[in-house]
Amino acid sequence: MSFMQIKLHKLVAGVAAFAAVLAVGVGLNTTTANAAGKKVADISQYQGNINWKKASKDLKYAIIRVQHGSKGDAGYMIDSKRNVNAEGAYKNGVPFGQYMFAEFTSVKDAQQEAKDFYKRSNKHTKFFVLDEEKRMPSANAKEQTYVNAWLKTMRGLTDKPLIMYAGEYYANYHKLNFSKFDGTWIAKYSSVKPKVSGTSVDLWQYTSSGRVSGISGNVDLNKVLNSSAVNKWFSGKTADSASTSYYKSMTDVSGIKTKKAVYEYNSTLFTKNKRSNKVAAGKKLAVKAITKNSKNAYRFQLTNGKYVTANKAYVSTY
Repeated sequence: MSFMQIKLHKLVAGVAAFAAVLAVGVGLNTTTANAAGKKVADISQYQGNINWKKASKDLKYAIIRVQHGSKGDAGYMIDSKRNVNAEGAYKNGVPFGQYMFAEFTSVKDAQQEAKDFYKRSNKHTKFFVLDEEKRMPSANAKEQTYVNAWLKTMRGLTDKPLIMYAGEYYANYHKLNFSKFDGTWIAKYSSVKPKVSGTSVDLWQYTSSGRVSGISGNVDLNKVLNSSAVNKWFSGKTADSASTSYYKSMTDVSGIKTKKAVYEYNSTLFTKNKRSNKVAAGKKLAVKAITKNSKNAYRFQLTNGKYVTANKAYVSTY
């Protein structure tokens, strides 16, 4: 993650972090687990100039930083290597996601950080990560309030998976709710797997002292705990994309009825700028077709040409 984060981890973990690295290297046989082409690293400008051709031989996946905080924050920074790293990963066949280090002070700030993050991200990114590990002194609401505002804003901007990252202690202390995200990424520099109340951990950041070919110095390395979930992130698919929660056929369908309020869209990709109008719960809608977008999410096409979700949690058929 960021330089500040690494300092914080080292302050908290101290000697234990060093021992954990040794334990992970021996007890978990990470030398074998992280053989060529199998490592998962998160990187930022602090890794300097990366030789992506060499790194691609050592990396299976990468997660690239885009920004740290927002204007006015003491730690505010737009990662100077965000574009070159994204293009280097893409050109050398390394699937990648992108993350932002949050410094939320208000709901408005969380919304703005999300918008800036999305605007600065690379078009080839497979998913977006909220790095939620710092409580700002001026923040008044619960941290979850800001997380919710960020998540809602991002859902309106993209169909790509949204992941939340946090340290084990921070996540449990602030009772962070991961349930509405598409994945859970937890940091714990130890030989013992992280545990977070109310969620399972998909990706585990276990050291800040890893090594990757083509990168000088230390790198954060991660261990995949749920390969099915993490592989979906890097394919750009949300958990719902391959599930049975969508209607997939027009067989015996005359129309649909909304279970919850839904939006009509001018495209099968449900981004905010494609919204048409909001339909209240309990309304019947005439449909003429069902289609699947590029992210494998199914949509009903209405007789007016607009699209609504085919998710069974939001609509029923008759």
